[in-house]
Amino acid sequence: MRRLLAISLVGVTLCAGAVWAAIELGQPPKPLPTLMPEGALLYIEAKDFGGLLADWNGSAEKRAWLAGDNYAAFSRSRLFQRLSGAQDEFSTTAGIPADAALLAKVAGRESGLGIYDIGNLGFVYVTRMAQSQVETTPIWQVRGRFEQRTEGSAQFYVRTDTKTGRTAAFAAREGWLILATDDSLVAGVLDRLQGVPGRGLPDEGWYADLLRDAPKNTQPDLRMALNLTELVPSPYFRSYWVQQNITEMKQYSAALCELVRASDQFREERQLLRKTDAAPPSTAEAGDLAALAPPDAAFYSAQSAPDPAAVLQELRDGLLERKPAEVYDRWSAPALPAQNNAGSPGSLEERIDVAPAFERQSDPWQPLRSLLKNASPTAMLEVDSDRAGPVFLSLDSAFVLTSAQIWDEAAVRTALTATLQPGLTAGRLGLAWEKRPSAAGDYLALAGQIPLFAAFRGKQLLLASDSGLLEKVLARTQSPAGARPSGLTYTAVFRHSAQEQQNFNILFTRLDRPGGGSNVYHRNGEDNPFFSGSLSSLSRTFAAVDEERVEELDQGAKVTQTVIYHWKR
Repeated sequence: MRRLLAISLVGVTLCAGAVWAAIELGQPPKPLPTLMPEGALLYIEAKDFGGLLADWNGSAEKRAWLAGDNYAAFSRSRLFQRLSGAQDEFSTTAGIPADAALLAKVAGRESGLGIYDIGNLGFVYVTRMAQSQVETTPIWQVRGRFEQRTEGSAQFYVRTDTKTGRTAAFAAREGWLILATDDSLVAGVLDRLQGVPGRGLPDEGWYADLLRDAPKNTQPDLRMALNLTELVPSPYFRSYWVQQNITEMKQYSAALCELVRASDQFREERQLLRKTDAAPPSTAEAGDLAALAPPDAAFYSAQSAPDPAAVLQELRDGLLERKPAEVYDRWSAPALPAQNNAGSPGSLEERIDVAPAFERQSDPWQPLRSLLKNASPTAMLEVDSDRAGPVFLSLDSAFVLTSAQIWDEAAVRTALTATLQPGLTAGRLGLAWEKRPSAAGDYLALAGQIPLFAAFRGKQLLLASDSGLLEKVLARTQSPAGARPSGLTYTAVFRHSAQEQQNFNILFTRLDRPGGGSNVYHRNGEDNPFFSGSLSSLSRTFAAVDEERVEELDQGAKVTQTVIYHWKR
């Protein structure tokens, strides 16, 4: 989904109820962030890690994912291999299997995880747990194999593997179990439990800035804070960040994500702080424009003040230049060249100090590019829909562009025909516009091979690849339904209903059969096809997710986002 700074809260995550801890352990609990030494790149906190882990282990989603092609593909990825290698090294160092059974045993209630080194996966994990529970954990039972050390009046245990250089360290103190990959991190937590003065996570500027504006009236199930100033330049972050939007992430100094679960929805509140203050968009029409999207659209997104160059690219991809995108595996190393390309004796007379001559070609998109630049759209709505026919599955798109001025119909038609002409005809055949009536008013249709329909409604320009979809949007311009939150600069909805899942699976199967043949397309020798295997299995895993909704407000200095996942219950 475009422009989403999708920061995932799924992973090794943690935390718990302070009231329960006070009753169970007989003393007021210390706030978890105050126990964390300074220097964390990423910090995750959970209200009840044990409960979250139990919910996941008992869920249908976990069973479906582990049995699906998507997990099979993930298990062959470089990220999975790196995590598995670190897990094996920790198992060797600690002398016990670092597996799901160990995780279940050390999952307390209020818990926190700080990541201090991405490359070596250096972390400290702190969980609220009674001493009687600590003594049942596998790592406590093998403490005799560890070197015993002291920090103040507290004891902790350390073991280092001489081959890998990995360290496993742990301690139990005042109802907390502490587990880390570095003895200094365990010692740092123990110092804070004993009241030794020192800087911790709350003293760091990026974390304090995030928490200052965080909602005070909610207690999230999960909270994740990221120091993006330090994370983004890391080569490991650039390699394994799933969204691959590193250029966009460079503008932010820190990010906070909070997840609250309910029976019928998960709600995620995000906050991103910019490194330098930026002026907020001059218009915030995304919410109003989103009201024009038909209720049966599979996906729509609306944004305020879009960049004209980005608008042109969206029109090309979704409407004017529709062609299959090249699919490649970014995680695979490039193949070796088929032959040596060092040259030959016949190349000795070739001059290398003269620039090669290239035939000068005109840019066919220049007319439309100039039109959009001069119009400076104040908002853009994209609507994507699908139609399952007896033979084909049609993917239709519609766009609504809002400008500060009334659109010049003649100029728009001229720009569109001039842009499309080089790729369609040597003359002007198929480039005539004809007027069509509808219940929502007249619109124009291009009488050519490209299905293109246009309508003008004052400051709104409507373009679509299907007349039926255009008429639905036109009808909404007359009576838009439902009030939308005001001031939004971006909003999007993806409907993952049963009907859409069925249509997507039909499409994915055909995408994996190039040329309509019976052979299924596999990438780089993978056992399962990419579209009908990996993506379809991910869709089946989360079949209970009916809809995902995103709402964003760009305030200049910070960006806030709300992401809601609606579940079918």
